[in-house]
Amino acid sequence: MAQLRIPLDAQRFATGLTWKDYLAQMGDTRARTEDNHQKSVLTEEERKFFSGLGQVRYALMLAENWCGDVHRNSPLLAHICEAMPNCELRVFFRDQNLDLTDCFLNNGYRSIPVLVFFDKDWNEIGRWIERAHAATAKVVGIRARTLDAAPPDKQDAAMAEYRQQVQAEYDVPGGPLWRAAANEVRLLLETRLGLAARK
Repeated sequence: MAQLRIPLDAQRFATGLTWKDYLAQMGDTRARTEDNHQKSVLTEEERKFFSGLGQVRYALMLAENWCGDVHRNSPLLAHICEAMPNCELRVFFRDQNLDLTDCFLNNGYRSIPVLVFFDKDWNEIGRWIERAHAATAKVVGIRARTLDAAPPDKQDAAMAEYRQQVQAEYDVPGGPLWRAAANEVRLLLETRLGLAARK
């Protein structure tokens, strides 16, 4: 399948929100995202790797304030972008930018967050979508025990329990699900930038 042409250039990129501005507009969901931002800091080894990547010039994030995966994973993605010496991050709302969103579907779905890396000439280096594979396995199990098992009149309570259990998995000491996400982004960039062969 031919790759869709990504409708992005410097002018449009500049209309996106900085990470700080994105957080500032979040309203009642901001505290959850800021809490995860403090918890999801990079390890020294991760920071060392990402700080050595000068080829990534731009990073596009697609997000929405209501999305739990955005609250849990966008902070880690912001840390990764901050660690790269030449990387400028801009956040765009998924539903207001469907022409962008539809270039980065996840098996046909508009999953978020999406983080797409570009070089100085707007060539895509790589993309990471939604959550780490290890997190997806955990989420599927939690969903089966909570939301999928609850009767229709108990869905609100089941959703609250689902969210609490998923966050608890992210809050495990050492942040294994954040480490898994950082490792996936690292492997993606190593592969796309040809770094793996140089080790």
